Amino acid sequence: MLDYEGLSPGVRERIEGLAEQNGWSLEKAVNELVIEAIAMGGLTMAVRPKATLTAINGPPKLLGQKGPTKDPN
Repeated sequence: MLDYEGLSPGVRERIEGLAEQNGWSLEKAVNELVIEAIAMGGLTMAVRPKATLTAINGPPKLLGQKGPTKDPN
């Protein structure tokens, strides 16, 4: 959830202005902002970068190729 108290004073003032302009409660204004951010793909930019994957079995096999064979000895 969004921590309203953790926002900068300027952002809080803008949210309060949005709430006052539309006749919303502060909670409704924050909810509307979060919904709009999700709809615009904001969460895809707010997450940490994905970790890189490391191959442990070697490169992927191409279609029709056999994988490594076990040594019969």
